[in-house]
Amino acid sequence: MDMLPLLPQAVADGLLMGSVYAIVSVGLTLTFGVLRIVNFAHGDFLAIGLYLTYLGAKLFGVDPYWSLVAVLPLVTLGAAFTYKTLIAPAMHAPEHNQIVVTLGLSLILQNVMLVLFTADVHTVPSVMSARVVQVGGVFVQVAAILASVASVVVCLALYWFLHSTETGRRIRAAAQDRDAALMCGVDVDRMYLLAFCIGIGSLGLVAPLIAPFNYVSPGVGSSFTLTAFIVVVLGSMGNFMGALAGGFIIGVVEAVGGLLTGGSINFVITYAIFILFLLFKPEGMFAVRRL
Repeated sequence: MDMLPLLPQAVADGLLMGSVYAIVSVGLTLTFGVLRIVNFAHGDFLAIGLYLTYLGAKLFGVDPYWSLVAVLPLVTLGAAFTYKTLIAPAMHAPEHNQIVVTLGLSLILQNVMLVLFTADVHTVPSVMSARVVQVGGVFVQVAAILASVASVVVCLALYWFLHSTETGRRIRAAAQDRDAALMCGVDVDRMYLLAFCIGIGSLGLVAPLIAPFNYVSPGVGSSFTLTAFIVVVLGSMGNFMGALAGGFIIGVVEAVGGLLTGGSINFVITYAIFILFLLFKPEGMFAVRRL
């Protein structure tokens, strides 16, 4: 079968999904770049946002785009509670203790969602779910376009915030040298809390946007976490714009790989790239620039 006519469709789908990977990865790399903690529960907050969106649609008939008003602050509040109760006490603990804390949190969240919602896979209806636009021979869901545009805008807005505002510069100062920032009058603990809430809160923004074209299940967050780790390693750990570029690259690789392999081993290609970078270029593609 000639795959060439299907290549533009695969690339378009990959770019759209890549933008979602980018915003998830930006939140992860922000958390690591500032707090120096690898958060294995990162994607599970996305799953929480998806379930909140699902409940809004099922119980109250609220369209996912309207549920954004409630999901974003609720996920952000959950992030603040998590930071105060789990992350802050583990900040100065050995790295393996930090890993156990976030990995344990991930397992707890997944099992709580499993108990509350069972293992059934759900979908969230929306007025945008069935709308498709055609550009040449490429068909794209309107919901995917909206999620992609919003993700890119949020990524660029966060980059501007970190580099062009006083609060952003304080967050970067706390990330670069905690002691020097303290001596300059920066409330480092507050900056850590703010960075963690922004990183997780971005998932509360993206969850209602991807709900119309993405399934909801207790394990959906883990798949996004794994992909986000690959994107972050590819774009260099702690590099903001590297995560954005890496998201697009992995999205296209997955889509084109799925086209070439029939979708059977497309993830193998992604993880093979991940392993090769760990072996031969562990600093990633954009190691020079950081937050």
